[in-house]
Amino acid sequence: MYGISSSGKEAIEIAIGKMFDSLAYKLLGNIPKLRNKSPFFGSSPAMSLAHIFIQALNGKNPNHFERDVLRSILNSSFGYIESLKNKTSSNVVESVDALVKEAKVRGERISSAQVAEVISAEMTKARGHMKLIAEAETTKTRNMGHTMEIAGNAKEQGIDDPIVFFIVVRDGLLCNECKRLHMLPDGITPRCWKMGELSMGYHKRGEDRPSACSLHPNCRCTISQLPPGWGFKNGFVSFISLDWDEYKAQRGEN
Repeated sequence: MYGISSSGKEAIEIAIGKMFDSLAYKLLGNIPKLRNKSPFFGSSPAMSLAHIFIQALNGKNPNHFERDVLRSILNSSFGYIESLKNKTSSNVVESVDALVKEAKVRGERISSAQVAEVISAEMTKARGHMKLIAEAETTKTRNMGHTMEIAGNAKEQGIDDPIVFFIVVRDGLLCNECKRLHMLPDGITPRCWKMGELSMGYHKRGEDRPSACSLHPNCRCTISQLPPGWGFKNGFVSFISLDWDEYKAQRGEN
């Protein structure tokens, strides 16, 4: 029993492809597969990943290495979107094809409203997945930008492996994983890390080191550098003394 024609399938795939390409450009500020559209940071859409990355660098023009990091982020994010696009396209084609076949078995004709209902249901699922992708990739991009900024500043200061901590939002939404890795047991003092100790990939719950990319989608914790001689008093960054090392103090080495 015949379903939709090959040209009908192609038309659906093209329409869905255009929708996802538009979403990709809004999120990424660049579509990596279009070779003639290399990242042009000054014209990226507001709140795109490219724009967020530049903001995290304090608005400065990225150097060659920072541009390469951003391209890597965009390519990775685009891969997730392409995967979702292909899955959604296949689901829509299969669903519409099944609808047509069932109608032919009954000797009926399907209406445009029936087709629209099937497509709408699949796109609702896709929007939910797209939201998760956007949340995770936005958080990762912001924190990677901050990490690059810290690394650059530390190099200028002659610091090989800077001490960092995560600024948390102390409210009822702060999760236990962020408390565990970003704060000391007192629940007040930020926990210090050497940047070299951080993971640069996605965090898995239960791991013993935090990720510079964040611990989870929509994580609000922001990485920051702790300068030499500075530490914490009542949870706030304070100057202690010229020879103070907060990292060693927290580990009982001072």
